[in-house]
Amino acid sequence: MAGNNVNIAPERSEIEVSLFGPGYGESIVLHLGENLWLIVDSCIDPLTGDPAPLTYLHHLHIDLATSVRWVIATHWHDDHIRGLGRVMQACESAEFVCSAALQHKDFRTLVMAYGHYSLMESPPVQEFFEILQALAAQGQHRPGKRPRPPILATPSRCIWQNTLEISGQNHPCSIYTLSPSDASIVLAHSHIASLLPQPKATKLRIPALTPNYTAVVLWVNIGETFILLGSDLEESGNPDTGWSVIVGSRTYPLGKASIFKVPHHGSHTGHHPQVWQDMLDTTPIAILTPFALGNVSLPTEQDVERICQQTEQPYATAMPQNRRRRGRPQVVEKLIRDTVGSSMREVYSSTGQIRLRANLAEMPISWRVELFGDARLLRNIYR
Repeated sequence: MAGNNVNIAPERSEIEVSLFGPGYGESIVLHLGENLWLIVDSCIDPLTGDPAPLTYLHHLHIDLATSVRWVIATHWHDDHIRGLGRVMQACESAEFVCSAALQHKDFRTLVMAYGHYSLMESPPVQEFFEILQALAAQGQHRPGKRPRPPILATPSRCIWQNTLEISGQNHPCSIYTLSPSDASIVLAHSHIASLLPQPKATKLRIPALTPNYTAVVLWVNIGETFILLGSDLEESGNPDTGWSVIVGSRTYPLGKASIFKVPHHGSHTGHHPQVWQDMLDTTPIAILTPFALGNVSLPTEQDVERICQQTEQPYATAMPQNRRRRGRPQVVEKLIRDTVGSSMREVYSSTGQIRLRANLAEMPISWRVELFGDARLLRNIYR
């Protein structure tokens, strides 16, 4: 399974799902076939300092300006959005997709307020500020010079549908957003409104909102092949939010996914048993990125055991690392967090790529798994 050459591009008839991480964060690159590419989220390549998806596609000699058709921000947490502004600048013809919750006027007010404020870095908001600038720049070439509006992710929305002719066969393809739910969008608006800076108040870092009401789950089908990308969607027990809404409403193309990007770094908060029962093959390939910050390390050993009970093919891009807490007074720790927030962190040395490819010209479809860097079988990450 170890990859031989990471810089070999897929054939036009091949589907590819590549997951990068953590290095801090995660990103997915998806080839639908016929040189149609999709980028989901962004993280920074620790070796180059550039967005990992751009580094990878550059080495494959892919024309970013014409071949990347969609750039999707699943949510605005720092570990999923770093470098996404640069991704949008490079992918000049790409449509930008984000949660409908992030198009509320309060969120734009938040972005403009903090995007111009350089004294304190607020990375997620800064990235969205750069994305808005990229869309405005692209709009200079459109009629009326209007910025291209983003595509808003809502429940069971088809954002693209077409038929690809590959090796003489027609393959109906579609991309659906399965979340956020209507209730989640309303809750997210309330959370965002609470973050708006007050007049004459000191602007502090913007915390990651929990639970994550803005997460965008993607359902992709190419012919009879289905892929479920779980973002960081959490299950809160509220039947109107999280995975409960999705498994309770099948208003997207029916099928069983053979690839599953496990949500929320494998945490139990992203687990819903019906997802495994109703939406996935009996032995799907499950992929995830670990997460480590402060005293939080995901997935836990209990999470690994749970996922390995669901499938014989689980993989992780790297090893989780337990961070040692510094012996600073609590008041000092709080001051540091409020001042610099997520912009200061220890170097995460373990990073890798999981690459899955399957050729649509070969029936039945068979996935080839390649592991690069520190990527490994999930069951081995604590060994």
